[in-house]
This record gives sequence, structure tokens and C-alpha cells, in this order.
Amino acid sequence: MELNLFSKTVLVVASLATIIGLGATAVSASDTATQINQVNQKISDTQKLVDESQKKLSKLQDQQYTDSVEIATLTKNINARKTHLAQQARSAQQNNTGSIIEFLTDSKSFSDAIDRVATVATMVEANNQTLQEQKSDQEKVAADKKQVDQSVDAQKETSVKLRNDMADLAVQKVQLQVKKAKEDAAKKQAEEALATAQKAAAAVKSAKSSEAATKALATATKTATTLTNASNTATVTQTAYSASSSASSLSSASVDTSSVVAAALSLTKLNIPYVWGGESLSGMDCSGLTAYVYAKFGISLPHNTIAQEGYVTYESVSQAQPGDLLFWGSKGHSDHVAIYIGNGQYVHAPRTGETVRVGSIATYAPSFAGRLN
Repeated sequence: MELNLFSKTVLVVASLATIIGLGATAVSASDTATQINQVNQKISDTQKLVDESQKKLSKLQDQQYTDSVEIATLTKNINARKTHLAQQARSAQQNNTGSIIEFLTDSKSFSDAIDRVATVATMVEANNQTLQEQKSDQEKVAADKKQVDQSVDAQKETSVKLRNDMADLAVQKVQLQVKKAKEDAAKKQAEEALATAQKAAAAVKSAKSSEAATKALATATKTATTLTNASNTATVTQTAYSASSSASSLSSASVDTSSVVAAALSLTKLNIPYVWGGESLSGMDCSGLTAYVYAKFGISLPHNTIAQEGYVTYESVSQAQPGDLLFWGSKGHSDHVAIYIGNGQYVHAPRTGETVRVGSIATYAPSFAGRLN
């Protein structure tokens, strides 16, 4: 009887030891913690790359805007110069009544006529040279803008890749945290199993009778079974939602758009300079301005034109209402943003060297509009 009891005790202790052994094999909390730290470091490093990429993209988008404005100005000047030359040409064809013909035929002498011809030739040449220089400047700016556009597209691809990398790292972190939670639970069960095994062995050895030993053995067996089942069905109650930021829901339905317009207009009276990356009264860029204004009404917008597109429902510029956002560029690739204030006007932070001011759709037309969801 005692030998049989001893054998059963050995089996129970061995069973408990198996649980401990399985736990020890499965549990590698320290390794998992190291992996979590490594992922955290990768997330930190990738975030730096994301920030650097965003800075580069913002600078390139600022250059896009500058080039667009310069091209528009040069085009306007070229058209004006062409109109002037056309007027001169028409004047010269007015059968000796035009100013140029009169100037030439009104000479007092042969030498005076030569001088006047030279003067007209010089004037025409100067006009043509000016026009050619303007066209050359326009071509250079257009070429620069084309190169900047290509750089913007490449930088956007880099930004997308980095965002995808961040998403993958966030998933890895969640998986590792879940794994560690399971390992911590298994470790705790293994420690409990060890204590139970030691207690069971001590109880059987110290039993004064076969009845007491049998009772102690039954308790140990029951505990072993419970721990085995618990080890196989352990669940994690603490999920790792904290590893990723949840997107906050936005609603502008309760925002008084007249207040948004008033807030935007108030900024135009403060001589706030354009500062790339700025979003305060000491300086702000285009998306910094829109984020600043809407933050006053409890709506948090990201400091990036493309990201702000994700918070709106697209609409045409003709459908825009006061308080809506206006965007320049193609959808998903915008490079400038402003707040529409009605009557074909908007408030924006134009570019370096200028202050927050009112702009006109007639002068610099946006590509599309968006209403905050």
C-alpha cells in the first residue's frame, strides 16, 4: 500500500513537474520583452524618418506653390508684353497715321530719319529681347517645377512606405504584447504548480496514515488536473490596444461656421508671418493655419494638407460654403490649403516672406474643396 502510494505520489509530482517544464519551455518573457524593446526602437527610428520625410515633403510643397505663383506671374507679364507688341504692330499699319510711322516720316533731315529708324529698331529689339527673357524665365521655372513635382511624388511614395512600415511595426508590437501577456500568465501558473508539487510531496511524506496520504494525494491530483486545463485554456484579458492610437471621430456639425470665418479673418489682422511647420501666432504655414483655427472649436486636424483631406468630404469649389477647406493640387496629393470665407475669398498662409492674408479664387483658384465630416 505504501509503495503503491509512493508510486502515485511520484506520478503526481512528475505530472506537476511536466507542467512546470512545459511552462519553462513556452515561457520566454525576458526574450519577448527584449523583442518588444527592439520593436519600440524600430518604431522610434521609423517615426524620426516619418518626421524627416514630412519636413522634406512640406518644403517641396512650399516650393511647388512658389513656382506655381511665379509661373502665373510670368505668364501674365508675357501676355501683357505680347499685347503691347501687337498694339505697336497695328499702329505701324495705320497708313502713315500711326505713331511709329508718324515718328519716322516726321524727321527733319536724312540723318534725323536714320536716327529715328535706329531708335525704332532699338525699341523693337528691346521689346523682343524682354519677351524672350520672360519666356526663358518661364521655361526655367516650369522645368524647376517639373523637377520639384517629381521629387514630391517620390517623397510621397517614401512617406507611404514609412507609414506602412509603422503600421506593420504596430501590429508586431501588439502581437508581442499579447505573447508576453500569455507568457506571464504561464509563468505564474508554473510557479503555482511548483508550489503545489512541493506541498503535495511534503503532505504525502508527512502523512501519519494511509488514509491521510491518500487524501493528500487526491488533492494533489486534482490540483494537477486543474493547472493542466488552465494552462491549455489560458486567455489574455488585457489586449494591447494602447499600442496604436485610435483615430478620434470628428464632427463639425455643431461648429458655427460664422465663428470659424471670424477666427480666420482675425488672423489676417495680426501680421502673422509664414513659417514653414508653424502653427502658432508667432508664425504658421498653410495647414498649420487651418489646424490652428479649427483647434479653437475642438476639432483636431493633422498638420499636413494631404492628411487633412482625410477629414473632409470632397466637393467642387463652386459648392464650397464658408468654413470649408480649399485645396490646391490633385486629390490625395494636395500641396496647399486654405479656409473659405465666402464671396470667392479665403484665408491662407501663402508662402515665405508673406503674412496670413485674404486671397481670391479669381486670382489664385483652388483645385477642389472639402467639408469636414
